[in-house]
Amino acid sequence: MKQSEPFTAMAEKIDRNPEFGGAVVIVPPGLEEAMTWLIVDDKSDVLRFWVKLKTDIDAIIQRLDERARQQTAFGMR
Repeated sequence: MKQSEPFTAMAEKIDRNPEFGGAVVIVPPGLEEAMTWLIVDDKSDVLRFWVKLKTDIDAIIQRLDERARQQTAFGMR
């Protein structure tokens, strides 16, 4: 996968949906999966947008933290 593919795919989705309400494309380094989502409600609430983004990021951080703790517990660090 080219690093730009998630951005290109999102641009195409935005172009196909005139009811744009916000979009996120985050491509972390390494082998982690990109975070992408599109809101297709042009009356979308900006607060809900940022809360959703924060919630998604918090969940990813929690998952990565748990993975790191498990690796440490099994002597993998």
